[in-house]
Amino acid sequence: MALKRMEIELLADKISTNIVSSGYVKLNKDVSFIKSIVREVLLNDVQKEREIDAKTKELLGEFSHEIENERLDNSKLFMMAKKKVAKKEGFLL
Repeated sequence: MALKRMEIELLADKISTNIVSSGYVKLNKDVSFIKSIVREVLLNDVQKEREIDAKTKELLGEFSHEIENERLDNSKLFMMAKKKVAKKEGFLL
């Protein structure tokens, strides 16, 4: 499930705070610089997951008649197909 905007902001804040407080990174800039980078990475991942969701829905749409006839569980089938599409795309869910 893709993250919501508020969740992205909270995660970006937490991750950037942890990076700075770890002591492994010395900042020449404000922590907001790291937070913006983390936010961008998370937003890119969310966008990629949405693209995978769309491809999965399109793929399952091609077999909707068969799925309906066999009375398959749509949510389980969607997750199975999504995992396969994500793997094909080189994206870790």
